[in-house]
Amino acid sequence: LSLWVAAVPLAGARGPAAVVLLGPSGAGKSETGNTLSGGSNFLVSGGLESETLVPSAQVVDFEGRKWQIVDTPGYFDTSRTPEELATALERFSEVASDHIVTLAFVVPYGRFGDAHLRGWRLIRGAFGASALKYTALLFTGVGARTEEDVRNETGKLCAKTPPPMLCTVLDELGAAHGGDAMDRIVTFGRLEPERRARDRKQLFKVAADVEVSAGGRGYDHGEFLRAQARRKLMVARITAITNEEDKQVLELLLANVESGAAADSDLMRRLEEAEGLGETQMVYLDFEDRQLGPFSQVGSGFRQPMPIPYVAMKGFESASGLGGELFIHTGTDSGVRLRNGDERTGELRTAPFLLGQGSIRCEATGGGGFIAICLADGGEDPGVCLQRRLALRGSILEAMEIGQEELLPFVGQAVYLRLVDDRTKNWGFIALDNFEYPVLVPPDNTTEAEGEASGNESSTTSSTTPPPLGVPTTSAPAAAATTAAPPPPA
Repeated sequence: LSLWVAAVPLAGARGPAAVVLLGPSGAGKSETGNTLSGGSNFLVSGGLESETLVPSAQVVDFEGRKWQIVDTPGYFDTSRTPEELATALERFSEVASDHIVTLAFVVPYGRFGDAHLRGWRLIRGAFGASALKYTALLFTGVGARTEEDVRNETGKLCAKTPPPMLCTVLDELGAAHGGDAMDRIVTFGRLEPERRARDRKQLFKVAADVEVSAGGRGYDHGEFLRAQARRKLMVARITAITNEEDKQVLELLLANVESGAAADSDLMRRLEEAEGLGETQMVYLDFEDRQLGPFSQVGSGFRQPMPIPYVAMKGFESASGLGGELFIHTGTDSGVRLRNGDERTGELRTAPFLLGQGSIRCEATGGGGFIAICLADGGEDPGVCLQRRLALRGSILEAMEIGQEELLPFVGQAVYLRLVDDRTKNWGFIALDNFEYPVLVPPDNTTEAEGEASGNESSTTSSTTPPPLGVPTTSAPAAAATTAAPPPPA
């Protein structure tokens, strides 16, 4: 558990915009790196073995901006063992800039097969689900073709039944950034000066567009470390399974995941079955009852924390329009707006509960803190937390999410939630509303909890205290919270 590092970039730290080249060996990553860097800075293999053994990087200037090009070892079809590859990957966080704007998945054109799909799965597992919105698909060896040519050809392929494996990647890529995946396609053609100059300019343009679509924020560098730690936590859970037959199946499935032959979600689903997890109920908090629901103050940063009316905070509103009348704002106290309220810090925290399957969602703004989910048996150690730091400077509460895939290793574990205001200037507060998270009801108590829910239809309370350490709540407010509350904004 000590390996669960919630790394946060240093305040003010911002290196050159980084483009990371990812993909199986022999895809053309190193030659692509040479095109981008304008020289022969990366070793190119002339055989079947990967020439790139550890991540390497070069910083270049292009049209007045510094860019870092990072070449990585092959994630599939290399001669190294998984242990050797893991050691090489550990160096990634040391080599890459703290401002990664694009992860370029490099594949040879016309040869997208099972090995490349496995490479795609391995990259998702290594960098986390959030990496997809920073990902571009880079085809090498296209000859004289341009992006438009490849998009047209790919569109025709994906219209077939059944579609080829490449279309699965495009569907996931488009869904991740809420747009057309075709806009993320880049083509690298003949290794001639004129074509190389064109290709170089095109990739930097796409990388800049990805950066803009992410609001100027790069891929969370700590997510790479957290993704590695999530896998180790899943291994620990498999080790704890007492049924030998289930454990053998899980170990085989884990080997398939590590080779890219199966997805992390397949492993997690089977692991949950072996652990005998129960039913998930969603807890929804809109704070309209002027209470903090399951949250209570840790320490004494606030005199009397409570929700505040939107009308008391001029300009504040939820992006969805579903904010109701009240929301949480850590720059206020006792339901009153304070002068210099941003200068205070404090924390709100829930009691421990068992995490169910699903995402944590809310609407939020501010730049003064973070939302975190922590393992209960980690004590006060922040190293066993997965956190999402707010970096918004505006009065509109925007939708944010800690996705289901990120939370998979926590499912079935005793956890608690933290709302932390730890900064005193530059929008040094956090504001949130419409908070939703999944709670697990153990199998032995599911029927009882459902009975309670159906028998308490008159309650309209929408904030509830989750069951401590997995004991399902059977009070009327809890029933209303999990059955009658409206869904939060997507």
